[in-house]
Amino acid sequence: MRYWREAFDFHSGAYRLDFWWVQIVNTFIFASILFVSINFFNSWPLATKLSGTFSILITIPNLSLFIRRLRDTGFPVQTIMFVLMSPSLLGVSFGILVSIRLVILASIAFLIYFGWIIYLVSRRSAYWTPTLSKKQKSFYAAVISVVMILTVCFQVTALKHVTHEFRAAAQRYIQEQHQVNENRGTSVSSSYSVKNGSMSSSAQETDDNLSDASSGSSIPEKEVTELPDDFETTAYKGLTEDTIGDAEFGFFKVHGIWEQDAASLQWLQSQQNIMILTSTQGQGFGVDVASFSFKKITGQSYLSLDHVDNVQVSRIDGTYQDTTSDSIKAMTYLEWHMPDGHIRVVYLIAPSRALLNLIVKTLSESFRVG
Repeated sequence: MRYWREAFDFHSGAYRLDFWWVQIVNTFIFASILFVSINFFNSWPLATKLSGTFSILITIPNLSLFIRRLRDTGFPVQTIMFVLMSPSLLGVSFGILVSIRLVILASIAFLIYFGWIIYLVSRRSAYWTPTLSKKQKSFYAAVISVVMILTVCFQVTALKHVTHEFRAAAQRYIQEQHQVNENRGTSVSSSYSVKNGSMSSSAQETDDNLSDASSGSSIPEKEVTELPDDFETTAYKGLTEDTIGDAEFGFFKVHGIWEQDAASLQWLQSQQNIMILTSTQGQGFGVDVASFSFKKITGQSYLSLDHVDNVQVSRIDGTYQDTTSDSIKAMTYLEWHMPDGHIRVVYLIAPSRALLNLIVKTLSESFRVG
């Protein structure tokens, strides 16, 4: 009660027991708020609001108690003011150490500062320290021990509950993402469009060739053969070289002017109606071919990446029918698993098989992570 009565007293003193008893009780109150809010009401926002309100209430009483404790140790006003300003000085020091990439020294500086504060408030009174009898010492020791044990129990119990809820939420999220991937995998419809409106598509749900391919037990192995340059390939080689991709997927070389549709992760080259879709959400090897928007599956093969070791890329080739023009284009699906655990996926649609083969070859030779 004296802690609250002397909330605005910045001139008298406070003994060590006065200071540490208040810190222990306030910590117990915080732990109780967390324990009750989490375990009985299952509400983290309630715990945050109550803790924030209590923190505001004890701000001034804590400040006055801290100043009284420093005054009781015999520090002059100038030293007390320096101690009160020390958090700002510590923040500046932190910023300097972090800016020159000495994070370890910043952590050490914080530990030294924290120990220094503990030393200051733990000094004996410079004026007069009350003497406690053995009975009083035993009483305070017992009460402080009980309060600290309860505080630890409350915090551990609340932490276990929060950890359990976090794991449950993470599991639900994983299941939802798995369901989304399954729905995406079983969906036969897909679409893409070019800014000029020259390229758009949807899967051929009733295509006989697709039905035959999807009903098969596996996609036939078929090596990729080199094809002579056609008009589209020659025109593509004559365009300026560019790099596309992102930090999460990686980067690779292409030719021409490419625009990215950030919503669908598609890269579009309107000069020759080429579409490249990049993603790190792979469907997994052995996926049902009906999930692809192929008009016809012609075969699968494998290739390697020149700049990534021990990674084999699975390639599925086929054809694609553009619904806006009914023209048949070459289509390829690439998938590989990176050492960092990500699955890279690439869909390519090009006007000719020779051009598509060239793009795949350039990708395998130039792909780099980061």
